[in-house]
Amino acid sequence: GVRRRDGGGEIMEKRPILIIDDDAKVCELVTSVLSDAGFDVLTAPDGPTGTEMARAAEPAVIFLDMSLPDDGGIEMCERLKLDPALGYIPVVGMTASPDLSQVEKASHAGVEFFLAKPLGRENLVHAVRLAAEATQGNTPIRHQRHPRYPAELPARCLFREEAEWTRDVTGQTGNLSLSGLLLLLSEKLELGTVLHLQLSLPEGLITADGTVVWQGSQSTDEGKVSHGIRLLRFAEDDDLVQYRRFLSQLAAGELATPSGRGGQAL
Repeated sequence: GVRRRDGGGEIMEKRPILIIDDDAKVCELVTSVLSDAGFDVLTAPDGPTGTEMARAAEPAVIFLDMSLPDDGGIEMCERLKLDPALGYIPVVGMTASPDLSQVEKASHAGVEFFLAKPLGRENLVHAVRLAAEATQGNTPIRHQRHPRYPAELPARCLFREEAEWTRDVTGQTGNLSLSGLLLLLSEKLELGTVLHLQLSLPEGLITADGTVVWQGSQSTDEGKVSHGIRLLRFAEDDDLVQYRRFLSQLAAGELATPSGRGGQAL
């Protein structure tokens, strides 16, 4: 098939991008942005039409409105992921809802990445590249259900610049799970940003690498922005042991922690 080299220098198959959204203006915006970036774009106004188009076109990525009428975006995603012919296609969820519990349910349904409405041009193109890279080889991402526990912990995030972890931002966690955490920061981070995290647990500091998989559409009263962080790896085995022990203590109710903010933990 025809192949193209995207702006990041990666090779990806020339397959269309499918947008499933009942809002015609959203479809027009996404089509305009992605067409300008060199992608072929298809649009569908509802789930059944989108499913038929997906089977016919085998899109590289599906952008799915989480607030579709009737069946809803979460149920739609579940059906896509259970379909043997479509389950490998990465899904990017689009939502204007500040309800982070919806994001959690969608993640469990199989949504790989999230975009907050109103949609930004750079994030749209970036989400296509991330989703395509995440499922190279047509291997679906497996989402595991991990319980989340409210916990507000100091967190320091370091960003890599010119091969060095140079810039850092401090924030705090809202809740924790074995595979990820809710992180509140004073600035909005780009989807796919890789962080070097330092978390202050009661027993001491632990370090881990993570990546941003979704971002809140609204800031808190304190001006903080919510981010969903998927944990990639811990710096040392002892860091993982300590983190697991802390989660176990939270699960057993052995620790008195401030109430965390409800939301996504991965």
